[in-house]
Amino acid sequence: MPSSTLVMVLIDLVVIMIAARVCGRLAELVGQPAVIAEITAGVLAGPTLLGTNLSQMLFPPDARPVLSALANLGVVAFMFLAGLEIDRSAFTDRRAAIPAIATAAYLAPFGFGCLVAATALTRHHTADRTVGFVLFIGCALAVTAFPVLARILVDQNIIRTPIGQMSLACAAIVDAAAWIALAVVLMLVAPSGGHWRWALLVPLAVLVWWGVRPVLARLAAAGTGQQVLVLAIATALLLAAVTEWIGLHLIFGAFAAGLIFPRTHRDDAEHGATVVSALLLPAFFAVAGLSVDLGMLDTTGVGELAVVLAAAVGAKIAGVVVVGRLAGLDTRTAAALAALLNTRGLTELVILHVGLTVGLLTTGLYSLLVTMALVTTAMTAPLLRWISLPCLANGDGAAASPNSQRSVDNVALHPRSR
Repeated sequence: MPSSTLVMVLIDLVVIMIAARVCGRLAELVGQPAVIAEITAGVLAGPTLLGTNLSQMLFPPDARPVLSALANLGVVAFMFLAGLEIDRSAFTDRRAAIPAIATAAYLAPFGFGCLVAATALTRHHTADRTVGFVLFIGCALAVTAFPVLARILVDQNIIRTPIGQMSLACAAIVDAAAWIALAVVLMLVAPSGGHWRWALLVPLAVLVWWGVRPVLARLAAAGTGQQVLVLAIATALLLAAVTEWIGLHLIFGAFAAGLIFPRTHRDDAEHGATVVSALLLPAFFAVAGLSVDLGMLDTTGVGELAVVLAAAVGAKIAGVVVVGRLAGLDTRTAAALAALLNTRGLTELVILHVGLTVGLLTTGLYSLLVTMALVTTAMTAPLLRWISLPCLANGDGAAASPNSQRSVDNVALHPRSR
C-alpha cells in the first residue's frame, strides 16, 4: 500500500469516528437513536451533499477498499454481538402470542415488499434475476433491528415492562427469519460455479452446533479473561471467513459465532467485540453512505419511495396490530408493539449493503431503501409518544428476570446498540 494511501485511510478513520460521535450525540439530544445521525453522516459524506469530486477527494478511490475491509471487521463484531444477545430468557411473558406476532411482523411486510418489487420497482432489475430481486425486496422491507430497538426501549424507560420484553422477543424471531430468508436469496443468485459449496451448509451447521460449541465452552472455562476475548474474536473471524467462502456472506458466520459462544463468559467476549465495533463500525456507515446519491432520485423515484414506505410501514403495523388484537392485546398496546417492531436501523443497512454488493440493487434503489430505513427508524419514538401507552409514563408491569434484564440492558447501553 502506498504511503499516501495509508495516510488518507488513517485521516479518514479519524474524521469518520469524530463525525459519528458528534452526530450521534446530536441525535440523542433530540430523542433519536445515534444510528440515525451516524447513517445520515455517512450519506452526507457521499455525492449527495459533497458532490462526486469533493467526496472522492475526501475518500480517494484507492483508500476505499481499505476502508471497506475495516468496515467489514466492524460488521463482523456487530453481528457477533447481535448473536451473543439472542437469549431464550427474553421470552418472559405471553409465550403463545410472541411467535404469532413475530410471524405477522415478518410475513406481512415481506409479502407486500415482494408485491411492490414485482409491480412498482420493475425498472430496477433485469429479467434473469427477477425472483432473487423480488424476494430480496421482501426481505428488506420485513426487517426489525433488534439492537436499535433495545436502545429505544432504554431511552423510553420501558425495557423492564412486559411490552418491552415482548417486543425484544418478537424482534429476535424476526431477525432470525431475516437472516434465513437472506441466505435463501443469496443462494438463488449465487454464481453457478460455486453452488457445490452450498452442500457444505448442513454439515457445517451440525459441526458448529454439536462440535464447535462444546469445545468453545471448555476452552472458555479454562481460559482467562484475555484468552476468552481472543477466543471470541477468532471464532467470529473464522466462521465469517467460512461463510464468505461458501458464498453466504460473512455476516452469517459472525452471527453464528455469537449464537454459539458460551453465555457464562459473555462479559469477556462483549468487551473486546464492543471496542472493535465502536471503533470500526462507523467506517461501515461511511462506506455504505458513499454509495448513496439522493440526487439521483427523480419524480419516479420519489413516487417509488412513497410506495415503499407505505408498504414497509403499513404492512408491518397492520400485521402486528391485527394479530396482537387476536392474541388478546388491547388496541393501544398492540399499536405500541407495532411501532416498536417497525424499527429498522443498522440491521437494515447491513442487508441493503449485501444486496448492493451482489448486484441485486442499483445505486438509485439502494439510495431509496436507505432513506426508507432512516425514516422508519426515526418514526419509532414519535409514534410511541403519540400512542401514549400508560406504561411509557410510569413503567409499570412485571419486571424481567435479572439475567434477561442484564442481557437487554447490555445490548441497549453499549456503543454498538444501533
